[in-house]
Formats: sequence, C-alpha cells, structure tokens
Amino acid sequence: MLNINGLAPVCGIPAELPSRLLLRTRFDSALDLLKPMLSDSAALSGTRLYRAMSQLHTAYPEMRGDEIEALVSEVIRSLQQGDGKH
Repeated sequence: MLNINGLAPVCGIPAELPSRLLLRTRFDSALDLLKPMLSDSAALSGTRLYRAMSQLHTAYPEMRGDEIEALVSEVIRSLQQGDGKH
C-alpha cells in the first residue's frame, strides 16, 4: 500500500523515514553553515534563500532539492524561534 507521498513502506518502516533521518543528521552542520546568512529574519530575501540552498547543495551534493529546501526551512524556523543559539 502506498502512503500519501506515493511511497511504499518497507518492513513496516515508513518510506519517508530514511530521508527524515538524513535531514536530522545534517541539521546541526547546516545550522552552523547557514546561521550567519539567515540569522536576520527581517533581511530574508529570495537571494539569501537561493544562496543558502546553493551552499547546502555544495556541501551535500547527494541531497535532493526537496531535502535541501526542507533543511533550509527548518534552519530558518529554528533561528526564528531562538532554537539556533549554539
């Protein structure tokens, strides 16, 4: 049976779980990499978001575009909520 994303679970593990685990393992290093660029939420622009995604793609060429977008979104959310105070 396919889930909402059209992916089939393997051995009872949801199909999106490996991707989610990859994002979790990359989060701290992505936060450190992107924090200087994205910490000022008032100055967020399309250019900064594009540069952030480009930096992550350079650092992690094995990641898909949707994974990079999700990681940038989580970094921004973390910085806006004050969770990114390393």
